[in-house]
Amino acid sequence: MKLKMTMLIVGLCQSMLVFAQGEQETNIGHLHESPLIISADLSLNEVVEKTFQRNPQLMVLQARLQHADALRNKAQSLWADDPSITISHYSDRVHASEGLQEWEAGVDFPIWLPGQREAWRQASERQRQLVGSSESSLKLHLAGIVREILWDISLRRNQVSVAEQEWNVVKKLEKDVKKRVELGDLARSDLILSQQESLSKEAAWRVAYQEYRHAQHRYDMVTGLSMLPKNIEEPVIKDLTINMDHPLLKESHDKVVKSTAERDLMIIEKRDNPSLFLGSRREKGASNEDYVDAIGISLNIPFGLESHSQPKLTKAEVSLSESRSQMEILHRELKMAIQDASRELSATTEQYGFAKRQNELSKKNLDMSRKAFALGETSLLELIRVQSQAFTIDRHMHQKHLEMGLQTARLNQAKGMIP
Repeated sequence: MKLKMTMLIVGLCQSMLVFAQGEQETNIGHLHESPLIISADLSLNEVVEKTFQRNPQLMVLQARLQHADALRNKAQSLWADDPSITISHYSDRVHASEGLQEWEAGVDFPIWLPGQREAWRQASERQRQLVGSSESSLKLHLAGIVREILWDISLRRNQVSVAEQEWNVVKKLEKDVKKRVELGDLARSDLILSQQESLSKEAAWRVAYQEYRHAQHRYDMVTGLSMLPKNIEEPVIKDLTINMDHPLLKESHDKVVKSTAERDLMIIEKRDNPSLFLGSRREKGASNEDYVDAIGISLNIPFGLESHSQPKLTKAEVSLSESRSQMEILHRELKMAIQDASRELSATTEQYGFAKRQNELSKKNLDMSRKAFALGETSLLELIRVQSQAFTIDRHMHQKHLEMGLQTARLNQAKGMIP
């Protein structure tokens, strides 16, 4: 009875294990239904452009362009502001009621101040110029996101490949150990040890595969593409200088120019616009008198007191000072980012050289350990230890090789280079 119960529990556990493995494989398969196709015709530049075209921030840029058009239309207007109609009527009906009546109607035309129309035109051009530089800045930002995602996919694809190779090597070792156990050359504990190592490598491969699919899904969500560019390598440019061609710096500079134009406009508009009134008046003194018509013109000129104009002007000066300080801060940050990225690339390149030499030595040591194990001169545990060390060194070498490309992309990103 106890034996039957034991067999039943063992069978149940085995069924649950098979079910769990099936579920895991199903989850992996449904993680990204359509694996991304690697296309040699798709370039990194095209990926960035397509990502840019579907970015919601384009609506903001379009709205800013419409605002620039509105500023230009205002500068082209004949009048400084919207003309207004004035209609008034006076009567003595409430008091004497002798028939006194007066009608007056006219139009009030706001007049441009000297240089005001040109200042509005400059504001329109600076706004449009800023939209253009903001477009390049947004494209650079998206290029950085695309670069990081593509290199993440490349790194994780490599991890899957390396994990699969390690799993195949360990499975081959498991088969060899199983044969030698059947021949009586090795103990059954060695077989269990090799099986444990095989399961460990399989688990590592599954984790790497899941992360690889997750990276693909992130690429799909950001770019909307079902294809990956085959070549994502970028040239290394040794020039580390920074100039106004950098999209971020150019955008910051254009913000300063725009703030300057707005400040200049505030200087001109420190007082309200004068207005020209053209109208006619019709009146009569009593009910038995005839109407008398007259045409009038008047000019309204505001004083422009400093107590009223100074807040507007100082607000414009504050905005200009903030734009200038932000440009200076950005310039320093970009210089530091370029230097940091350059150092990271140099360090990664040097680390890759060391990793290559270390990998060559570990492979020789692994070959010697395999021969010793085949001759029975060393234990399986020692072989697994040497093999695990060799795997780690090999993974590290491949990782550093790909990281050189990633660090190159980051350096180009810091320098403001759009693919």
